Amino acid sequence: MSNKTDAQVVAALVAMGFNERDGRWAQNACLVLFESERESIVASAVTVLPQLDELEIDAVLPAMRRVTRRFPSLQRTVADTLAEMAHAA
Repeated sequence: MSNKTDAQVVAALVAMGFNERDGRWAQNACLVLFESERESIVASAVTVLPQLDELEIDAVLPAMRRVTRRFPSLQRTVADTLAEMAHAA
C-alpha cells in the first residue's frame, strides 16, 4: 500500500474493519500497517482493531506499546482503543 495516498489506505482500513470476515487476516494487516512511517495510517490501523473478531491479544498488545513509543502523540488513541476492546470483551 506504499503507493496509495493516506486517504485511500484509511478508507481501505475502515472498510476492512466493518466488512472483513477473517478477523485474523485483518488483524495481521493492521499489525503490518503499524510499521508504517505515516502516523495517520498507524492511527487508523489502531482504531480499526476493536471492530475485528478473533484478535490475538498476545500479538496486539506488544504492537500497541511499540506504536506509542514510535508515535507518542498516539498514546490517547491507543488508550481509547484498548478501552473499547476491553468493553467489547
